[in-house]
Amino acid sequence: MSQIVYLNGDLVAREHAKISVLDRGFLFADGVYEVIPVYNSVPFRLQEHLDRLQSSLSQLGIANPHSNIEWKNIIRTVIERNGGGNISLYMHITRGVSSIRDHLIDDESACTVVLMCNPLNVSQQPIKCSTATLMSDIRWQHCDIKSVALLGNILLRNEAEQRGHDEAILHRDETITEGSSTNVFMVKHREIYTPRQNNFILGGITRDVIIELAEHTGLKVHQQDISIKNLLNADEVWISSSTREISPVTRIDDKIIANGEIGPVAKVLHKEFQSFKKQLCR
Repeated sequence: MSQIVYLNGDLVAREHAKISVLDRGFLFADGVYEVIPVYNSVPFRLQEHLDRLQSSLSQLGIANPHSNIEWKNIIRTVIERNGGGNISLYMHITRGVSSIRDHLIDDESACTVVLMCNPLNVSQQPIKCSTATLMSDIRWQHCDIKSVALLGNILLRNEAEQRGHDEAILHRDETITEGSSTNVFMVKHREIYTPRQNNFILGGITRDVIIELAEHTGLKVHQQDISIKNLLNADEVWISSSTREISPVTRIDDKIIANGEIGPVAKVLHKEFQSFKKQLCR
């Protein structure tokens, strides 16, 4: 069965979805995106994703092409036309098509809107460890915008892979920001620390869930700056994302974190996260 793509008001088979070569998303990465997990045909924390989408669009000066009600109707239609169930929904909005390739913005252009789906694995996942390498954060100054301009992230992630690691943990002036595609947590004396949200960090929806689950179980969470020194001397380090969920980092470069084993706080929150996800899938 061919996957159905929403493109500017039309529903078409993915292999027939086309955009103009003058689309500013194609030419300049002038656009934003969202990825929304859909459990049992229900979009997960849809309003939070739409709020983040609005924030990203506003910071780029792109008028939101749809109201929240319109977005919800479009999303529901795309989910239904792709068979529903458990899927990952990708939303891609660019500034649109210009008459010529020009750095100056054409205020008359209409947004290009694309929504498409992929299968989502919702099985109860065993906890999976990762290794990481510390790398200087070479990206731009507005990482809080969920921009389609991901070249910096891609270069960092691939260099980490070439070094033999699963992820790059990034820093600016010795202060941890985030991973190339993840958020970062650490534990010291059974208290959790994660970098505070600012323009150098994309606030992850999974990050928010982990904080909520931690506080619900009585664990103290601090959102504050983390130095490289503190990270390397932590009792536990994790990375998180919608696909990795909670992934304990057992080694950063040549430094073994604690004893190189999965820590007790990670075990507790992984169990809580799996229970939380199971409820969503019912």
